[in-house]
Amino acid sequence: MKGLALLLSLALLVLSSGCRPAAHVAGPMQLTATIAPAADILSRLAGEEAEVTTLLPQGASPENYEPTTQDIRALSESKGFFYVGDLGFERSWVERIKTQNPELKLYRLDAGLDAKASGHSHGTDGLVHDPHYWTSVRGLRALANEALVGLVELNPLDSARYSERHRALTAQLDALQTELETTLRGRSSSAFVIYHPSLSEFAEEWGFTQLVVEEDGKEPSPRHVAEIVSKARAAGVRVVFVQQEFDSKIVQSIAEELGARTVTIKPLSTDWQGELRRIAQALAEH
Repeated sequence: MKGLALLLSLALLVLSSGCRPAAHVAGPMQLTATIAPAADILSRLAGEEAEVTTLLPQGASPENYEPTTQDIRALSESKGFFYVGDLGFERSWVERIKTQNPELKLYRLDAGLDAKASGHSHGTDGLVHDPHYWTSVRGLRALANEALVGLVELNPLDSARYSERHRALTAQLDALQTELETTLRGRSSSAFVIYHPSLSEFAEEWGFTQLVVEEDGKEPSPRHVAEIVSKARAAGVRVVFVQQEFDSKIVQSIAEELGARTVTIKPLSTDWQGELRRIAQALAEH
């Protein structure tokens, strides 16, 4: 009888163990960012503890991009959405994203920037920032600061690691600023031509005049193009920037008329440091 009781006890123990739910194995925290530069900075701060998805594909225009079904799925699986603040497609989609994902935490990455005049529309919260602020060291610092705030809120247990990585990133930005200062010290012109005003923050930070071919977000009139050529010639412009997201035919013809070099840039690249170096080098060359 004692042996039978022991066998029954063991059987019950095995059965009860089999009925218990399996231990949950936590994977990387899922995060989503609008653009590659923001996603890269998030990844640098979060490390292997997070997996970051970028919404905007390389080569797509941030002004009119429409998120795909895959994008919407990535957002639904994310713990936090880090958005630039006032890009064209963000203005159209942020409210919908909030409605469709009520539990998703949203972090506006330009919240730490001072409001100022901008050629773009106002955000819904009253902030007025050029949405391409990541093309300046000042903007990158603000982006990194807001990313850190969001990460700490989402996962306070790893706040020390996030802060340590943030200090390392800040040191990199300090070094980048010094490098750009050295590169631009001997520049030969204080102006450049570009189709879309993607380098407004860069121009302001380093004292350049950005001559924009696009007219009020649309194809320019012949009169506007003639004005840009006249201003560029008077300013001694030597560089015309070409972007893959926008039509380059007009800027190519402007460059030919000015006798200026065309330089292809990718402000939305993951390699934001390399892009800033490339832009500065192009403007510094005689």
